Amino acid sequence: MSDIDAMKAELDGLVREQSERRALREQRGEEIKARSQEYMTKQVQAAERYVQHVREMAQRKTKSGWSTDRGTEPPSAFDANAFGDEPGAASPFAPASEPRHAARDEVPRRARRARAAEADDDGYDNNPW
Repeated sequence: MSDIDAMKAELDGLVREQSERRALREQRGEEIKARSQEYMTKQVQAAERYVQHVREMAQRKTKSGWSTDRGTEPPSAFDANAFGDEPGAASPFAPASEPRHAARDEVPRRARRARAAEADDDGYDNNPW
């Protein structure tokens, strides 16, 4: 019977260790959740401050006359028409119809070299004048 008692004791020890590990894992999970919640709260606060700043800048622009072509409403990031949802509008995610190649379009071509003047008979063939 001592072998059975030893096995039971070993099994009880393993069960206890498993439950302790489970409790530790759950505790760490709760800590991670709390940290991520705190991080996300800070991110939301920063985003709210940014949106407020953008709205204040838009109001300053309209008050000082920088922006006379806009309406009096502040721009909304969730405006449906801002993303081209109105009929006939192209999707902002669609590729451009023909991409520009900056290297070809904007770099001026080099001028051709002038041809060397006809060789004179004075013996100075390397000097064009």
